[in-house]
Amino acid sequence: MTAAALSVLLAHGSPDPRSGHVVRMTAQLLTERLGSPVVAAFLDHQGPDLAEAVAGGDHDVVVLPLLLSSAYHARVDVPAAVATVGLRVTRLEPIGHPAAVLDELLLRAEGPAVVVAAGTKVDEERDAFATAVTAASARTGVPATAAFATGPGARIEDAGSAGAVIPWLLAPGRLFDVVRESARALGWPVVGAGLVLEPTLIDVLASRLAPPPIEVSAEH
Repeated sequence: MTAAALSVLLAHGSPDPRSGHVVRMTAQLLTERLGSPVVAAFLDHQGPDLAEAVAGGDHDVVVLPLLLSSAYHARVDVPAAVATVGLRVTRLEPIGHPAAVLDELLLRAEGPAVVVAAGTKVDEERDAFATAVTAASARTGVPATAAFATGPGARIEDAGSAGAVIPWLLAPGRLFDVVRESARALGWPVVGAGLVLEPTLIDVLASRLAPPPIEVSAEH
């Protein structure tokens, strides 16, 4: 990766325009922070797709999947999108469950919390999320459990005495609204408004996209 490379935040996409708006806003923030171009692209529901986002230039491309797991979209859809790009492409790993972001949100909850992911049918991915939440709880001392908005696994209401709900969702949208309404029905406050709106996640994305330092040999 070089300083001249074009970086792409490759999100799943949503039929809700709020989601695309905040992903594009995040790309702009990263452009300003890194001093090199970062653009948004989407796998579904909205544009541009990856090929459209990088068209019109002869440059290296770095693709960072804006995905919270390594399930189907990361394993199938992202490689398929990269295959459509006739340029030099470096594909990074999905962002996953950054510990710094989980810790920040748990500390902000200031008490027992349930962290709610979108959900997946892949057992290993649900286990990975639950493990990440348990580890964050141990680091911060804030009691926390994992739950899922869709698919198999625990639901918000299974958390028992949780005092706050943390949506582990990237952006505002329909699923975020479902989680918020479930929390409201239980009388629990919601902590966070979408992960891409969290400064700590911006830090994580910037560190993933920052070009490596140029090694200079010492002269003897």
